[in-house]
Amino acid sequence: RERFLETVRFGKPDRPPYWEDLREATLNRWRSEGMPRNVNVTEFFGLDARISLPVNLGLLPRFEEKVLWEDDRYRIWIDSSGAKRKDFKVNLTPGFVTRTWLEFPVKAREDFLKVKERYNARDPKRYPKDWAKRAQSLRRRKVPLQTTIYGGFWWVRDLMGLTQLSLTLHREPDFFTEMVDFSVDFQLETLHRALDTIDLDFVFLSEDMAYKAGPMISPATTRRFLLPGYKRISKFLRDHGVASIIVDCDGNMESLIPVWMEAGFDGVHPCEAAAGVNPVEMRRKYPRLVLSGGIDKREISKSTEEIDKEIFSKVPPLVKTGGYLPHIDHGVPSDISFRNYLYYRQTLRETCEKD
Repeated sequence: RERFLETVRFGKPDRPPYWEDLREATLNRWRSEGMPRNVNVTEFFGLDARISLPVNLGLLPRFEEKVLWEDDRYRIWIDSSGAKRKDFKVNLTPGFVTRTWLEFPVKAREDFLKVKERYNARDPKRYPKDWAKRAQSLRRRKVPLQTTIYGGFWWVRDLMGLTQLSLTLHREPDFFTEMVDFSVDFQLETLHRALDTIDLDFVFLSEDMAYKAGPMISPATTRRFLLPGYKRISKFLRDHGVASIIVDCDGNMESLIPVWMEAGFDGVHPCEAAAGVNPVEMRRKYPRLVLSGGIDKREISKSTEEIDKEIFSKVPPLVKTGGYLPHIDHGVPSDISFRNYLYYRQTLRETCEKD
């Protein structure tokens, strides 16, 4: 925990935290290539532990899952978020399942009023039954404590999809604002009980709203419709002593960073290389912005020379400046071999801990 806090505060930690998002499909490949089974992967790879606040900010109850049609390759179904999807069947595709969204639960305001009933901040099921005991244990922790909050764009997109979100912004801006305001109200009210008694270390603000070429909505639109909610979230978290608020956004989100910094957020993740986001260049532009990720997953699947080039070109200057959490830019995909990942981890460790 001290190492993490020193890092995000641009202090002088012994080294940066070692984190990684390891996908199950990737671990399955590595087991077939010699990784021992039934090991604690965090300990096995020398990663640092972190824990999540056990508070449920999702739908309660979830929607009932229902298969509407299927054949040997696809299925059309209603998922637990109420969305109608067409997916490849899991057993036919490694890693992520290819998903196509067909319909979303909110098409108009009357649908939203029904869905709101599933977001009751006072539902006792949002906290574990042994919360008092869990809270006492969390206060004695030695590792960072995190939670995830959903930004207004992400939250509304999950309810109605990107197309309907965009149309609503244009045709019914007041309705869009109503949904964003509700999402902020609900999440902050739910978290009050926990954060009034526990000092949370950091928050991931989930807000995927960018493609490879740039954001899905303009910075001006983001500032107009989302910045007020961002500021409320930031004030609530800072008033409760949260050390760092890191925006989780794939794609090229660079033009949105000034808006997020104006809101009081202090970090971005995962600095996706395939979208042209280079953390070294980002550090030059934003000296006090916490940077997480940025190591190109495509390069780690290649030769040891390419792995060296990727690590040595980015990690030393970023570790020197501080405020950097080094890891692969998003989940570790299954096209990275076990041998390559072991080499990457060893090289990264030696680079970060070099005097």
